Amino acid sequence: MVDSKKFWDKMAPKYAESPMRSVDDYEHTLAITQSYLTPQMRVLEMGCGTGTTALRLAPLVAAYVGTDQSSEMIRIAGEKAAEAGLEGASFHTLSAQESTQLGETFDVVMGFNLFHLTPDRDALLADIYAMLAPGGLFISKTPCLADKAFGWKRFLVQAVLPVLKRIGKAPAVGLMQLAEVDQMIAAAGFETVEAGNFPAISRYVVARKAV
Repeated sequence: MVDSKKFWDKMAPKYAESPMRSVDDYEHTLAITQSYLTPQMRVLEMGCGTGTTALRLAPLVAAYVGTDQSSEMIRIAGEKAAEAGLEGASFHTLSAQESTQLGETFDVVMGFNLFHLTPDRDALLADIYAMLAPGGLFISKTPCLADKAFGWKRFLVQAVLPVLKRIGKAPAVGLMQLAEVDQMIAAAGFETVEAGNFPAISRYVVARKAV
C-alpha cells in the first residue's frame, strides 16, 4: 500500500519542475474560475500542490488558503509565494478532509485534479458544502480515467494502475466517469452553474450552495 503523503513528498521537486500539460485547457479553466472571484472573497484551494494556481488567483481575492497533504508541496508553494511577494495567501499541510476542519467559512472552495485521489468523495463534498457560506461556490476539475472519452487508454490504465500501486509507483486513484462527477456534486446538494470538459477527460464544474 502506497503512503500517499510520502509519495507526493517524494514527487514534489519533480512535480514543481515539470512542464504543464494541456496549457490551453489550464488557461481556459483558470479564466473561467477568475470570472467568479471578487476582491471580497475568502478562498480555500484543497490540493494546491506547489502553488501554481494560487499565485495566479490569490491576488484577486481578500484571503486565499492553500492546503495539501504533502509538506514538500507546501514548502515549495510557500517559497514561490515569498519570492513573488504574494500577500493575503497562506499555505498549510493538510489533507482535503483535514482542510474541512479549519473551523472557517469560505466563499469559494476549489479542488483541481484532486477528487479522483480522495478515498471518500461523498463525505468530503458534504463537509465542503457545510463550510461554504450561503451562496458559496465549489469549483473543481476531475480527471475521469474510466470514461469513454479517454478512448482505449482507459483499459490500459485499469490494467496498469494496480501494478504501479503495488510497487509504490502510483497513489490510489479513483477511476471515474464524467457523469459520476456531476452526480456526486448534485447529491451533495449543489446546483451546477457551469460545466465543461477541459480536456475531454477532465470534468470542470462550478457549483453553488443554496442561499
